[in-house]
Amino acid sequence: MTYPKIDKKVYERSLEDYREMAWGDARCNWCMNQWGWNVKSSKYSEICPEFRYKRFFSYSGMGKFHIIRALLEGDFDFSDTEKLLEVSYLCTSCGACEMNCLRLNEKEPLKAAECLKTKLIEMGIAPLPAHKELLKSIKNYDNPWMQPRNKRRDWTKGLDVKDFTKEQSDYLFFVGCTPAFDPVIQHEIQNTVKVLQQCGISVGIFGEQEICCGSPAIRIGDRETFFDLVKRNIDMFQKAGVKKIVTHCAGCHHVLKYDYPEVPGMPDIDFEVVHITQLLSQLVEDGTIKFTKEVPMSVTWHDPCHIGRHCGIYDEPRTILKAIPGLKLVEMERIMDQGWCCGAGSGVRVAYPEHAFQVASERIEEAKATGAEAIATCCPYCEQNLREPLDRNNEKMKMYDLMDLILMAL
Repeated sequence: MTYPKIDKKVYERSLEDYREMAWGDARCNWCMNQWGWNVKSSKYSEICPEFRYKRFFSYSGMGKFHIIRALLEGDFDFSDTEKLLEVSYLCTSCGACEMNCLRLNEKEPLKAAECLKTKLIEMGIAPLPAHKELLKSIKNYDNPWMQPRNKRRDWTKGLDVKDFTKEQSDYLFFVGCTPAFDPVIQHEIQNTVKVLQQCGISVGIFGEQEICCGSPAIRIGDRETFFDLVKRNIDMFQKAGVKKIVTHCAGCHHVLKYDYPEVPGMPDIDFEVVHITQLLSQLVEDGTIKFTKEVPMSVTWHDPCHIGRHCGIYDEPRTILKAIPGLKLVEMERIMDQGWCCGAGSGVRVAYPEHAFQVASERIEEAKATGAEAIATCCPYCEQNLREPLDRNNEKMKMYDLMDLILMAL
């Protein structure tokens, strides 16, 4: 059955707008399983991390539709509120359910599930305590990690990075909160700047004036906080004369590129947003980037959900990896739009760390099965979460950000 497109921006929709989709759920199970012709083994045939480890249909995209239907019809006893919150907030927003559902049924289970979170907040029974702290930090510090604003540019020590508010550059580098404040993964953004400078591309940053993009807030369902951040960011971009933004963080990219235009009543988006892999793959293809050093290593690529399924960026990082001399790319079973989530997104790592660890551990096992020496990605959350089982289990497999490998080869 073909469903009429909801003629509203995503973030002005209410749960009522998903009534027809919820009633028309086909119970086909494609929200839980890898698309049939992609399956290579039963071990890695599933695609929903939530259902994979809970084994109750309520945790799947299908289950969310039935919860939504019941809430809309008023025939749902949710006195066991903790379980309802767990079902709703264990979802990483990886988008696997929606990717498969749109192919077959033209429904949007992910958008509906995120709208459900918003409804739970409106009802006063959400968000979770861990998420309340995160949202409180965003309001007090403009970042989710309770870090002082004056620490936001500490990662630039030793680097010659322009202040975009004082000096124009080819691109504004929107850094993101997580890599700016976590010293373990600051190499991602430091190497991004180094690579771009070696390519002759000038980038500037907002430094201490940069604020959260809003990704954590909207993935949790807090539209009020998200809308405030969207307006403040767009105002800042316009006042600074920003026309082009380059991102490294997958979450920041998804939000700036695709979520901002879906917010009602905001100023027009008059800036271009490009992910670092898109920019660099083009420079590789046109010969601007010439790799001169061999990187003798077998590497498998983990597709971050927020640049993969949400933004369609699959080929660009692979183009770069294949161009590096000596590097051999070996693929896992679940890749591209059928990739397996790292397990960290939408506040799951914050609220349910052991579940996030389980999901990441399965991805590491899948990576090891390829025989690769290292796993690479281009997302701060993915690197944080995938490092956890590598470190905790003393695994020999190495973890790299794509920028690390590029810098090795330049």
